[in-house]
Amino acid sequence: MPAAARAQAGPRTDTPRAGTLRVTFEPVITTWEREFTDNGHEQRIGASLFSETHPPFGCTRVNGFLVCRYDFTPVFVHAERRVTPLALDFGITNRIAVGVYVPLVRSNTRAGFQLDSAGNPGNPAAAARLDSILSDTTYASDPIAGTSRRLRFFAGDVEVNAKYRILESHNYALSAAVVVRLPTGHQDSPNSLFDIATGDHQTDIEVQVTQELTVFDRLWLNALVRAGRQQPGTRARRVGPQSVLLIPHAALATLNWDPGDYLGVDVAPMLRLSKAFGVGFTAGYWTQKRDRYTYRSAQDSSDIATRLGTPVSAAVLDAGTALRWTRLGFAMTYAGSDVEGSLSFEQTVSGSGGRVPVATVFRVVMRTSRWPF
Repeated sequence: MPAAARAQAGPRTDTPRAGTLRVTFEPVITTWEREFTDNGHEQRIGASLFSETHPPFGCTRVNGFLVCRYDFTPVFVHAERRVTPLALDFGITNRIAVGVYVPLVRSNTRAGFQLDSAGNPGNPAAAARLDSILSDTTYASDPIAGTSRRLRFFAGDVEVNAKYRILESHNYALSAAVVVRLPTGHQDSPNSLFDIATGDHQTDIEVQVTQELTVFDRLWLNALVRAGRQQPGTRARRVGPQSVLLIPHAALATLNWDPGDYLGVDVAPMLRLSKAFGVGFTAGYWTQKRDRYTYRSAQDSSDIATRLGTPVSAAVLDAGTALRWTRLGFAMTYAGSDVEGSLSFEQTVSGSGGRVPVATVFRVVMRTSRWPF
Protein backbone atom coordinates (compact mmCIF):
# COMPACT_ATOMS: atom_id res chain seq x y z
CA MET A 1 0.00 0.00 0.00
CA PRO A 2 1.16 3.66 -0.28
CA ALA A 3 4.00 4.31 2.12
CA ALA A 4 2.37 7.20 4.01
CA ALA A 5 -0.96 5.47 4.50
CA ARG A 6 -0.32 2.79 7.10
CA ALA A 7 -2.33 4.60 9.77
CA GLN A 8 -5.02 7.20 9.28
CA ALA A 9 -8.33 8.52 10.57
CA GLY A 10 -10.12 8.07 7.27
CA PRO A 11 -10.99 4.97 5.23
CA ARG A 12 -8.22 2.76 3.86
CA THR A 13 -7.75 0.40 0.94
CA ASP A 14 -5.53 -2.32 2.35
CA THR A 15 -6.70 -5.74 3.58
CA PRO A 16 -5.06 -8.16 6.03
CA ARG A 17 -2.65 -10.54 4.36
CA ALA A 18 -3.79 -14.13 3.85
CA GLY A 19 -4.37 -15.88 7.16
CA THR A 20 -3.98 -12.66 9.20
CA LEU A 21 -6.60 -11.33 11.62
CA ARG A 22 -6.83 -7.55 11.97
CA VAL A 23 -8.42 -6.27 15.18
CA THR A 24 -9.69 -2.68 15.28
CA PHE A 25 -11.08 -0.84 18.29
CA GLU A 26 -12.73 2.41 17.21
CA PRO A 27 -14.78 4.28 19.85
CA VAL A 28 -16.73 7.29 18.55
CA ILE A 29 -18.35 9.98 20.71
CA THR A 30 -20.93 12.28 19.09
CA THR A 31 -22.51 15.17 21.01
CA TRP A 32 -24.89 17.97 20.06
CA GLU A 33 -27.14 20.60 21.66
CA ARG A 34 -28.33 22.32 18.49
CA GLU A 35 -29.73 21.20 15.16
CA PHE A 36 -30.07 22.54 11.65
CA THR A 37 -33.58 23.26 10.40
CA ASP A 38 -34.87 22.54 6.89
CA ASN A 39 -33.58 25.93 5.72
CA GLY A 40 -30.08 25.38 7.14
CA HIS A 41 -30.39 27.64 10.19
CA GLU A 42 -29.30 26.51 13.66
CA GLN A 43 -31.61 26.25 16.65
CA ARG A 44 -31.59 24.52 20.03
CA ILE A 45 -32.99 21.01 20.15
CA GLY A 46 -36.75 21.26 20.59
CA ALA A 47 -36.86 25.01 19.94
CA SER A 48 -39.86 24.53 17.63
CA LEU A 49 -41.86 23.55 20.71
CA PHE A 50 -40.27 25.36 23.62
CA SER A 51 -40.53 28.95 22.46
CA GLU A 52 -41.01 31.72 24.99
CA THR A 53 -44.21 33.54 24.07
CA HIS A 54 -46.83 35.25 26.15
CA PRO A 55 -50.66 35.14 26.23
CA PRO A 56 -52.67 35.15 24.17
CA PHE A 57 -51.19 31.87 22.90
CA GLY A 58 -50.89 31.65 19.12
CA CYS A 59 -52.31 28.55 17.44
CA THR A 60 -52.27 27.49 13.79
CA ARG A 61 -53.58 24.38 12.05
CA VAL A 62 -50.96 22.26 10.23
CA ASN A 63 -52.20 19.28 8.21
CA GLY A 64 -55.16 18.90 10.50
CA PHE A 65 -53.14 19.33 13.74
CA LEU A 66 -53.58 22.32 16.01
CA VAL A 67 -50.09 23.65 16.76
CA CYS A 68 -49.88 26.09 19.67
CA ARG A 69 -47.05 28.03 21.24
CA TYR A 70 -46.95 28.08 25.03
CA ASP A 71 -45.31 30.29 27.62
CA PHE A 72 -42.80 27.57 28.58
CA THR A 73 -39.57 27.96 30.43
CA PRO A 74 -36.56 27.28 28.16
CA VAL A 75 -35.50 23.62 28.07
CA PHE A 76 -31.87 22.55 27.85
CA VAL A 77 -31.13 19.35 25.89
CA HIS A 78 -27.68 17.80 25.49
CA ALA A 79 -27.58 14.65 23.34
CA GLU A 80 -24.70 12.17 23.38
CA ARG A 81 -24.16 8.94 21.46
CA ARG A 82 -21.12 6.77 22.22
CA VAL A 83 -20.34 3.87 19.92
CA THR A 84 -17.84 1.32 21.22
CA PRO A 85 -17.26 -1.19 18.40
CA LEU A 86 -14.98 -4.13 17.85
CA ALA A 87 -14.09 -4.83 14.21
CA LEU A 88 -12.47 -8.07 13.03
CA ASP A 89 -11.13 -8.53 9.48
CA PHE A 90 -9.61 -11.78 8.23
CA GLY A 91 -7.50 -12.13 5.10
CA ILE A 92 -8.77 -14.90 2.82
CA THR A 93 -6.05 -14.08 0.29
CA ASN A 94 -3.61 -11.18 0.07
CA ARG A 95 -6.30 -9.16 -1.71
CA ILE A 96 -9.63 -10.48 -0.35
CA ALA A 97 -10.85 -10.13 3.23
CA VAL A 98 -14.07 -10.63 5.15
CA GLY A 99 -15.00 -8.90 8.37
CA VAL A 100 -17.55 -8.11 11.03
CA TYR A 101 -18.25 -4.91 12.95
CA VAL A 102 -20.04 -5.25 16.31
CA PRO A 103 -21.03 -1.98 18.05
CA LEU A 104 -22.23 -1.37 21.60
CA VAL A 105 -24.03 1.99 21.73
CA ARG A 106 -24.56 4.22 24.74
CA SER A 107 -27.29 6.80 24.06
CA ASN A 108 -27.77 9.47 26.69
CA THR A 109 -29.86 12.64 26.62
CA ARG A 110 -29.53 15.17 29.42
CA ALA A 111 -32.73 17.19 29.35
CA GLY A 112 -34.08 19.61 31.92
CA PHE A 113 -35.31 23.12 32.53
CA GLN A 114 -32.81 25.93 32.47
CA LEU A 115 -32.07 27.08 35.99
CA ASP A 116 -31.61 30.46 37.62
CA SER A 117 -28.66 31.43 39.83
CA ALA A 118 -30.26 29.62 42.80
CA GLY A 119 -30.56 26.34 40.89
CA ASN A 120 -34.33 26.52 40.45
CA PRO A 121 -36.27 26.51 37.13
CA GLY A 122 -36.23 30.00 35.67
CA ASN A 123 -40.01 29.95 35.25
CA PRO A 124 -41.45 27.42 37.76
CA ALA A 125 -45.08 27.94 36.72
CA ALA A 126 -44.28 27.37 33.04
CA ALA A 127 -42.18 24.29 33.89
CA ALA A 128 -45.06 22.80 35.87
CA ARG A 129 -47.46 23.57 33.02
CA LEU A 130 -45.22 21.81 30.50
CA ASP A 131 -44.88 18.73 32.70
CA SER A 132 -48.66 18.66 33.10
CA ILE A 133 -49.21 18.80 29.33
CA LEU A 134 -46.69 16.02 28.64
CA SER A 135 -48.21 13.70 31.25
CA ASP A 136 -51.79 14.40 30.15
CA THR A 137 -53.50 11.42 28.51
CA THR A 138 -53.82 13.43 25.29
CA TYR A 139 -50.05 13.31 24.75
CA ALA A 140 -48.84 10.63 27.20
CA SER A 141 -45.20 11.58 26.59
CA ASP A 142 -42.24 10.97 28.85
CA PRO A 143 -41.36 13.88 31.16
CA ILE A 144 -38.49 16.27 30.52
CA ALA A 145 -35.64 14.34 32.11
CA GLY A 146 -32.37 12.63 31.26
CA THR A 147 -32.14 9.09 29.90
CA SER A 148 -32.46 6.53 32.70
CA ARG A 149 -29.52 4.17 33.24
CA ARG A 150 -31.47 1.08 32.18
CA LEU A 151 -32.17 2.63 28.75
CA ARG A 152 -28.67 3.88 27.91
CA PHE A 153 -26.96 0.76 26.53
CA PHE A 154 -28.14 -1.24 23.53
CA ALA A 155 -26.55 -3.09 20.63
CA GLY A 156 -26.08 -1.14 17.43
CA ASP A 157 -26.53 -2.37 13.88
CA VAL A 158 -23.99 -5.15 13.29
CA GLU A 159 -22.17 -5.10 9.94
CA VAL A 160 -20.62 -7.88 7.88
CA ASN A 161 -18.41 -7.03 4.93
CA ALA A 162 -16.27 -8.37 2.11
CA LYS A 163 -13.44 -6.34 0.58
CA TYR A 164 -11.31 -6.70 -2.55
CA ARG A 165 -8.09 -4.77 -3.12
CA ILE A 166 -8.21 -4.11 -6.86
CA LEU A 167 -4.94 -2.21 -7.42
CA GLU A 168 -1.81 -1.62 -5.36
CA SER A 169 1.46 0.08 -6.28
CA HIS A 170 4.07 2.16 -4.49
CA ASN A 171 1.99 5.32 -4.65
CA TYR A 172 -1.58 4.29 -5.52
CA ALA A 173 -4.17 1.81 -4.28
CA LEU A 174 -7.83 1.11 -5.03
CA SER A 175 -10.31 -1.18 -3.29
CA ALA A 176 -14.01 -2.00 -3.31
CA ALA A 177 -16.18 -3.43 -0.53
CA VAL A 178 -19.73 -4.61 0.08
CA VAL A 179 -21.22 -4.04 3.53
CA VAL A 180 -24.46 -5.56 4.83
CA ARG A 181 -25.84 -3.77 7.89
CA LEU A 182 -28.12 -6.00 9.95
CA PRO A 183 -31.28 -4.97 11.87
CA THR A 184 -29.85 -5.43 15.38
CA GLY A 185 -30.06 -1.84 16.61
CA HIS A 186 -32.67 -0.21 18.84
CA GLN A 187 -35.01 2.42 17.37
CA ASP A 188 -35.91 5.57 19.28
CA SER A 189 -39.16 5.65 21.25
CA PRO A 190 -42.13 7.58 19.77
CA ASN A 191 -43.19 8.42 23.34
CA SER A 192 -39.98 10.31 24.21
CA LEU A 193 -39.38 13.69 22.63
CA PHE A 194 -35.59 13.41 22.72
CA ASP A 195 -34.80 9.70 22.61
CA ILE A 196 -31.80 8.61 20.49
CA ALA A 197 -31.74 5.47 18.38
CA THR A 198 -28.79 3.07 18.51
CA GLY A 199 -29.56 1.82 14.99
CA ASP A 200 -32.18 1.81 12.26
CA HIS A 201 -33.24 -1.81 12.90
CA GLN A 202 -33.57 -2.53 9.19
CA THR A 203 -31.18 -3.98 6.61
CA ASP A 204 -28.83 -1.83 4.52
CA ILE A 205 -26.63 -2.88 1.61
CA GLU A 206 -23.72 -0.53 1.04
CA VAL A 207 -21.04 -0.41 -1.68
CA GLN A 208 -17.76 1.36 -0.93
CA VAL A 209 -14.96 2.43 -3.27
CA THR A 210 -11.74 3.73 -1.69
CA GLN A 211 -8.63 5.16 -3.33
CA GLU A 212 -5.28 6.32 -1.93
CA LEU A 213 -2.59 8.34 -3.69
CA THR A 214 0.79 9.18 -2.16
CA VAL A 215 2.78 12.17 -3.45
CA PHE A 216 6.53 12.44 -2.73
CA ASP A 217 6.17 9.67 -0.10
CA ARG A 218 4.80 12.26 2.33
CA LEU A 219 1.43 13.60 1.22
CA TRP A 220 -1.35 10.99 1.35
CA LEU A 221 -4.56 11.75 -0.58
CA ASN A 222 -7.50 9.52 0.24
CA ALA A 223 -11.15 9.44 -0.81
CA LEU A 224 -14.07 7.15 -0.02
CA VAL A 225 -17.36 7.06 -1.93
CA ARG A 226 -20.14 4.95 -0.42
CA ALA A 227 -23.66 4.40 -1.63
CA GLY A 228 -26.32 2.59 0.37
CA ARG A 229 -29.61 0.93 -0.46
CA GLN A 230 -31.83 0.86 2.64
CA GLN A 231 -34.31 -1.99 2.72
CA PRO A 232 -37.93 -1.44 3.87
CA GLY A 233 -38.85 -2.14 7.48
CA THR A 234 -41.35 -1.01 10.11
CA ARG A 235 -41.25 1.85 12.56
CA ALA A 236 -43.51 3.04 15.38
CA ARG A 237 -44.35 6.72 14.95
CA ARG A 238 -46.96 9.26 15.91
CA VAL A 239 -48.49 10.23 12.57
CA GLY A 240 -48.05 13.97 12.24
CA PRO A 241 -45.69 16.62 10.84
CA GLN A 242 -42.04 16.05 11.77
CA SER A 243 -41.76 19.74 12.62
CA VAL A 244 -44.28 19.25 15.45
CA LEU A 245 -43.01 17.57 18.63
CA LEU A 246 -46.28 17.43 20.58
CA ILE A 247 -48.46 15.02 18.60
CA PRO A 248 -51.39 13.26 20.34
CA HIS A 249 -50.83 9.72 21.57
CA ALA A 250 -53.91 8.71 19.57
CA ALA A 251 -51.80 9.19 16.41
CA LEU A 252 -49.40 6.38 17.38
CA ALA A 253 -49.11 3.54 14.85
CA THR A 254 -46.61 0.99 13.58
CA LEU A 255 -46.01 1.89 9.94
CA ASN A 256 -44.33 0.52 6.86
CA TRP A 257 -41.08 2.46 6.53
CA ASP A 258 -38.93 2.69 3.40
CA PRO A 259 -35.89 4.79 4.38
CA GLY A 260 -34.22 6.83 1.67
CA ASP A 261 -31.08 5.62 -0.06
CA TYR A 262 -27.90 7.57 0.65
CA LEU A 263 -24.56 8.67 -0.77
CA GLY A 264 -21.52 9.71 1.23
CA VAL A 265 -18.12 11.12 0.26
CA ASP A 266 -15.20 11.34 2.71
CA VAL A 267 -11.72 12.72 2.11
CA ALA A 268 -8.82 12.81 4.58
CA PRO A 269 -5.55 14.14 3.13
CA MET A 270 -2.63 13.65 5.47
CA LEU A 271 0.98 14.87 5.66
CA ARG A 272 3.57 12.49 7.09
CA LEU A 273 5.83 14.48 9.43
CA SER A 274 8.02 11.51 10.36
CA LYS A 275 8.19 7.78 9.73
CA ALA A 276 5.55 7.11 12.38
CA PHE A 277 3.56 10.34 12.74
CA GLY A 278 1.21 12.28 10.43
CA VAL A 279 -1.41 15.05 10.59
CA GLY A 280 -4.18 16.15 8.27
CA PHE A 281 -7.76 17.30 7.94
CA THR A 282 -11.02 15.50 7.19
CA ALA A 283 -14.09 16.47 5.17
CA GLY A 284 -17.31 14.56 4.71
CA TYR A 285 -20.53 15.07 2.76
CA TRP A 286 -23.74 13.07 3.17
CA THR A 287 -27.00 13.18 1.26
CA GLN A 288 -30.04 10.97 1.77
CA LYS A 289 -33.30 10.72 -0.14
CA ARG A 290 -36.68 11.16 1.48
CA ASP A 291 -38.16 8.35 3.59
CA ARG A 292 -41.54 6.89 2.64
CA TYR A 293 -44.19 5.95 5.22
CA THR A 294 -47.41 4.04 4.56
CA TYR A 295 -49.99 2.31 6.73
CA ARG A 296 -49.61 -1.46 7.00
CA SER A 297 -53.32 -1.91 6.31
CA ALA A 298 -56.46 0.06 5.55
CA GLN A 299 -57.64 -0.76 9.07
CA ASP A 300 -54.65 1.06 10.59
CA SER A 301 -55.55 4.17 8.60
CA SER A 302 -59.18 3.92 9.73
CA ASP A 303 -58.15 3.49 13.37
CA ILE A 304 -56.04 6.66 13.27
CA ALA A 305 -58.87 8.60 11.59
CA THR A 306 -61.34 7.39 14.24
CA ARG A 307 -59.10 8.28 17.17
CA LEU A 308 -58.13 11.71 15.82
CA GLY A 309 -61.51 12.56 14.30
CA THR A 310 -60.00 13.22 10.86
CA PRO A 311 -58.09 11.15 8.26
CA VAL A 312 -54.31 11.63 8.31
CA SER A 313 -52.04 10.35 5.58
CA ALA A 314 -48.92 8.48 6.74
CA ALA A 315 -47.03 10.44 4.05
CA VAL A 316 -47.12 13.47 6.36
CA LEU A 317 -44.06 11.89 8.02
CA ASP A 318 -42.07 11.99 4.77
CA ALA A 319 -41.37 15.72 5.00
CA GLY A 320 -38.06 16.61 6.60
CA THR A 321 -36.42 13.24 5.99
CA ALA A 322 -34.34 14.13 2.90
CA LEU A 323 -31.12 15.18 4.61
CA ARG A 324 -27.81 16.76 3.65
CA TRP A 325 -24.87 17.67 5.84
CA THR A 326 -21.18 18.54 5.68
CA ARG A 327 -18.49 17.92 8.30
CA LEU A 328 -14.95 19.27 8.64
CA GLY A 329 -12.23 18.27 11.06
CA PHE A 330 -8.59 17.39 11.67
CA ALA A 331 -6.73 14.18 12.50
CA MET A 332 -3.38 12.85 13.67
CA THR A 333 -2.03 9.33 13.30
CA TYR A 334 0.71 7.06 14.58
CA ALA A 335 2.06 3.87 12.98
CA GLY A 336 4.36 1.59 14.98
CA SER A 337 5.91 -1.74 14.10
CA ASP A 338 2.78 -3.77 14.93
CA VAL A 339 0.17 -1.26 16.13
CA GLU A 340 -1.54 1.75 14.54
CA GLY A 341 -3.64 4.50 15.99
CA SER A 342 -5.31 7.80 15.19
CA LEU A 343 -7.33 10.60 16.73
CA SER A 344 -9.78 12.80 14.87
CA PHE A 345 -12.14 15.64 15.71
CA GLU A 346 -14.97 16.68 13.38
CA GLN A 347 -17.72 19.28 13.42
CA THR A 348 -20.93 19.41 11.37
CA VAL A 349 -20.77 22.81 9.67
CA SER A 350 -23.91 22.73 7.51
CA GLY A 351 -27.12 20.78 7.25
CA SER A 352 -30.52 21.07 5.59
CA GLY A 353 -33.62 19.14 4.59
CA GLY A 354 -34.77 18.38 8.13
CA ARG A 355 -33.51 18.29 11.70
CA VAL A 356 -29.75 17.60 11.34
CA PRO A 357 -27.67 17.56 14.55
CA VAL A 358 -24.96 20.22 14.81
CA ALA A 359 -22.71 17.40 15.93
CA THR A 360 -19.20 17.28 17.35
CA VAL A 361 -17.53 13.92 16.65
CA PHE A 362 -14.48 12.59 18.48
CA ARG A 363 -12.99 9.35 17.15
CA VAL A 364 -10.16 7.10 18.33
CA VAL A 365 -8.80 4.24 16.21
CA MET A 366 -6.51 1.49 17.56
CA ARG A 367 -5.53 -1.36 15.26
CA THR A 368 -3.23 -4.38 15.25
CA SER A 369 -2.81 -7.51 13.11
CA ARG A 370 -1.99 -11.02 14.31
CA TRP A 371 -1.65 -14.58 12.99
CA PRO A 372 -4.54 -16.35 14.76
CA PHE A 373 -3.21 -19.87 14.26
